[in-house]
Amino acid sequence: MRRTWLAPVLAAVGAVACVVAYVALDGEAWAEWWRTGGMAAAAAAVVVGIVAARPVRPVPWWTTAIGLGVLAGAVWVQGDRMVAGTLVFPGHAEAISALAYPALFAGVAGLTSSRRQSRDILNGSEPIIYSIAVTALVWVAVAGPYFDDEGFPLRAAAWVWIFPLLDGLLATMAFRRIGDPERRFGVLTLGFLLLGAGHALSGWAAYDGVLVPGAWQAVAPVPGALLVGASCLMAERVVQPDKAPRVHWTQIFGLLFAALVPLGALLLMLATGLSSRSSSVVVSVATVLVIVLALSRMWRLVDQVRTLSEQRGRDRLAAMVEHSTDVVVLIDPAGSITYASPGLRAMLGYDPDHWAGRSFTDLVDVAEHDVLRRQVEHVVESGSGATAEVETSMVHVDGQLRRATIVVANLVGGAAVDGIVLTIRDVTEQRNLERQLSHRAFHDELTGLANRALFLDRMDHALRIARSDADPVVVLFVDLDDFKSVNDNLGHAAGDQVLKTIADKIRRAAGSGDTAARLGGDEFALLLEDRGGVDRAIDVAERILEALHEPLTLGSDEVVVLASVGVAIATSGMSTTSVLRDADIAMYEAKRAGKGQIRIFDPAMRMVATKHLEYRGDLAKALDRQELRIVFMPFVELASGQVVGAEALVRWRHPDHGEVPATEFLPIADRSGLIVPIGYWAIAETFALASRWRAGLMLGVNVSPVQLRQPDFAERVIAIADEYHIDPSTVVFEMTESALVDEGDRAAAAIERLHGVGFRFAVDDFGTGQCSLATLQRQPVDLLKIDRSAVRAFGDDPHGPTLARTILQTAASLEMLTVAEGIETAVQLRELRNVGCQLGQGFLLSQPVEAADIERRFGHPDVAVVSRAGPLPSTT
Repeated sequence: MRRTWLAPVLAAVGAVACVVAYVALDGEAWAEWWRTGGMAAAAAAVVVGIVAARPVRPVPWWTTAIGLGVLAGAVWVQGDRMVAGTLVFPGHAEAISALAYPALFAGVAGLTSSRRQSRDILNGSEPIIYSIAVTALVWVAVAGPYFDDEGFPLRAAAWVWIFPLLDGLLATMAFRRIGDPERRFGVLTLGFLLLGAGHALSGWAAYDGVLVPGAWQAVAPVPGALLVGASCLMAERVVQPDKAPRVHWTQIFGLLFAALVPLGALLLMLATGLSSRSSSVVVSVATVLVIVLALSRMWRLVDQVRTLSEQRGRDRLAAMVEHSTDVVVLIDPAGSITYASPGLRAMLGYDPDHWAGRSFTDLVDVAEHDVLRRQVEHVVESGSGATAEVETSMVHVDGQLRRATIVVANLVGGAAVDGIVLTIRDVTEQRNLERQLSHRAFHDELTGLANRALFLDRMDHALRIARSDADPVVVLFVDLDDFKSVNDNLGHAAGDQVLKTIADKIRRAAGSGDTAARLGGDEFALLLEDRGGVDRAIDVAERILEALHEPLTLGSDEVVVLASVGVAIATSGMSTTSVLRDADIAMYEAKRAGKGQIRIFDPAMRMVATKHLEYRGDLAKALDRQELRIVFMPFVELASGQVVGAEALVRWRHPDHGEVPATEFLPIADRSGLIVPIGYWAIAETFALASRWRAGLMLGVNVSPVQLRQPDFAERVIAIADEYHIDPSTVVFEMTESALVDEGDRAAAAIERLHGVGFRFAVDDFGTGQCSLATLQRQPVDLLKIDRSAVRAFGDDPHGPTLARTILQTAASLEMLTVAEGIETAVQLRELRNVGCQLGQGFLLSQPVEAADIERRFGHPDVAVVSRAGPLPSTT
C-alpha cells in the first residue's frame, strides 16, 4: 500500500471503530467521549499534518483545525445535553457549529489555492481575518440572539439543511483541485460530503426528537470529519525557495472589505440600539482584531511589493550575469578577484571558481598588465562611480590571444555591489570581421592586390609627400593583350586563374615599397615609390613582360598572355586622376605599336588621345552621315603585271579634319566595338560594288577578330553574298595572325563555316606574329600576305630576304598563294619575282583606287546593280 493512502485508510478504520463502539455502548454517559474524541481526532490530524508537511502557507491549515475543533466542541455540548435529557433543536450545539464554518471556509479556500507564498508570520493571514469578520456576522445573526435567549432567526426545519449545504459548498471548493497530482483533495472532497451526510442524518433525528445517547445518527458526522483530518496527513513536505511573494490587488481589496464588515456591523448596532451585551462584546473584539490584523497585513504587503521589486531586479541581474556571454569580475580595492561569472569559462576556458583570490592582471596578456593596472588605479583614485574602458589581449586556456574590451567601474561602497567591477566583452570576432571588411574594401577579392580605391589613396599620399629633389612618383599601367580570347576559349574559371597568376608575377616584379593593384577586368597598375625613377620603371616593366612570356599551364592547355605597359611620371601639381590618365594614354600607344610593348608618356600622346576621343564620338555618326567609303588596292600578278583583283579598304573623310588615316580610326573602332557595324557595312558595300565587276576577279576583304567573335557573323556574310550574287570562291577574307592564333573556337567556327561554302582566307601581315607552321596546317588558310617589313628587306640588307624566302617556301609546301605587301622599289619587285612570289601590292604597282575607277576598268558591261549608296550606271 502506498504511504499516501495510509492516513485515509486508518481514518476509515477509526471511524468504523468509533461508530461501532458508540452504538455498542448504547447510551452510556462516557460513550459520548467516543463521538467527541473522533471529532477532536480530526482536528488533531490537521495539526499533525502541519508539523509533518511544514506547509509554506500554514495559516489555512490552522484555520481548518480550528473549525474542526469548534465542531468537536459542538458535539461535546450536544452529547452533554442528550445525556441530561435537555437537548433542543436548534440549540447550543447548532449555535456553536455555526461559528465553526467561517474558519472552515477560510481554511479550505487557502488549502485549495494554487498560489505559493513565502514563509512569513503574517503571510496568508487573510483567512484568519476573513474568518473573524464572518464569525462576527454569524454571531450577530445566529449565535448571539440564541445565547441572549432571543431564539434562532430561522425555523427549526431550516436548520436541518443549513449545515449539509455548507458542507456541500466546502466539498465543491475541494473538488476544484481533485484532478491535481495530490490525491488528498479527493479525500478532502469525500470527507466533506460524508460530513454533510452525517449532519443531515443527525439534524433530522434531532428535529424528530429521536436523537438520544447511543443512536447511530448521533455519531454519523464523525467519519466525514476524520477523512477531512486524514487528507491533511496526506500532504508531502515541499521545500520552497525563500523568495518574495506575489501580490495581487484582490488581496488589498479583500482586506479592506474584511475590515469594514465588523466595523459596519458595530456602527449599525450602535446606531439602531439593537445590540445585546454579548453581540456588542463579540463584534467590538472582532472589529479591533480585524482592523489591527488587516493594517498589519497591508503594511506587510507594501513591504512585500518593495521586496518583490528588489528581488526581481536581483534575479534579473543574476540571470543576465549567469547567462551572459560577457564576463563580470568583481575585485576588491587591493586588486584580488572575489567573483568571476560563468562567462569566463565560455570566453577563456577557465573555471571561474578557481579565480577567487588571484590578481586581476592575470586575466590579460603579460605585455598589457601595466595598461590594465593603470586604468584600474585611475578608476579607484577617481572615486565611486568612476568608469574607464580599455581594449586588451586576453590569454585563452589553449594559449591563443583573444581581443576584449574591459569596462572598469568603481562601485566601492555600493548597496548591491561593493567593489571594482570589470565587465569583459570578447571582440575577437568583431575585430577579425573589421579587418576582413577593411581588406575587402581596399583589395581585389580575386587577386589579393590593392583595388582602385586603395591605389588612388596611396598615389595621392605619394604625390603629397613627394619632394622636388627626390626621384619622381612613377605609375605603370598594365593592360593584358587579347585577354578576352582566354575567357571565350577556356572559360571564365580559367580566366580567373590566369589573372591570379599574372597578379603574382606583377607582385614579384614590384619592390617591397611599391603598390600593385588590379584596377578592374584585365587592367593592372603599379605605383613605384622606391628610389630609381624612370630607369627603375622601365626595368620593372621589362621584368613584367619577360615574366608574361612564360607559358601558363591551364589543365591540358598552355597559353601565353602578353601585356602593353604605359608609364607615366608625375610632375609637381599633378593629381591622381591626371597621372593615371597619362599612364592609360601611354598604354594605348603601346598597344598601337603592336602590343607587348612599353611606352613612356609624353605630352604629344595626350594630344593624340584627345584626338582619338574626338574621333570615337564622330566615328559613331560616320555611317549615318555617309562619311565612310570603300577604295580598292589592286592585286597585281608579278610575273605578267596584270591586275587580278583588289583589296577593299575603308576610308573616312572627316567633315573637319578631312581624310583620316585608317591606322588612326580603325584601332579606335576596334577598341570601342564600332568595328562590328562598320565591318558589316564594309562587307555589304564591297559586295555591292564587286557585283558590277566582271567575273573571276579576286576580292580581298579585311575582317577584325571582334567581327569573327560575333555568333551570327558567318550567316550574315553568306546572306549578303547571296543578296549580291557574289561567288564565294572569289572572296578572300584577310585576318591577322592574332585572330588565327588567339580567337579560339568561336572564330574557328565562323572560319570553318565560311570556308565550307567556298570563301577563302588569307593571313595578313604574315611574319610579324606567332603563327606557326602547325597552325597554318590546322586552319583553312589559302593565301599568305608577306608583311611589308619583310619586303622592305630586299635591297636594304643582304641577309634581309631570308624571312621572305622562308615564307615563300612555307607557302609553296602548303600550296598557298603568296602576296607581297608594300612593294615600293624596282629592286623589291625584281627580287620578289626571282624568288617566286605570285602576287603583289604597293605604291610602285598602284595607289589605292576609288570604287568608280575600278568599276570603269573592270566593270561588267551588261550588269547594273543597286548599291547601298544608290544606283550605279553600268559602264565598261
